[in-house]
Amino acid sequence: MKKTMILFALGFSSLCAAEPINTQALQACTLIENDFKRLMCYDNVIANKPITETHSSKAPVNKDKINTVRNEKKAELKEDGFGLEHKVKAASEEIEEITAKLVKTTTQGRDKMVFTLDNGQVWRQVSSETFFANEGDTLIIERASFGSFLMKKAGSNRTTRVKRVN
Repeated sequence: MKKTMILFALGFSSLCAAEPINTQALQACTLIENDFKRLMCYDNVIANKPITETHSSKAPVNKDKINTVRNEKKAELKEDGFGLEHKVKAASEEIEEITAKLVKTTTQGRDKMVFTLDNGQVWRQVSSETFFANEGDTLIIERASFGSFLMKKAGSNRTTRVKRVN
């Protein structure tokens, strides 16, 4: 019993002596965009080290160029996330439709087709209506109601309901 009490007292005293975590420094770490630098910031805060970042670049930084590259990457990510709202929270809801060339079609169970596009996206037919598309055709995928998507061939009014696979 004495051993238990001694261990409890020793453990409790070490908890009381621990320094509180700086919550302002943790909030400052959340503003860092680079994943590695953000992790290093969190590690430094937990270890009670300063979170200042050293800049060792000798060349001047062109902020306009950096901002344009960031905006281009954001636009690419929005298009990559189109149709994956149910899987990815960062997917864009601003884009109403995309246009891409059909690279490959395959059939999957009960005459449902799978469409592989030139942008790397793969879409599976959900509805059972007949839809014809050949490799090289331009397809338009647009938002429909309740988070669904409609695919149509450019120059045609016939649509089919599809779901993004990847």
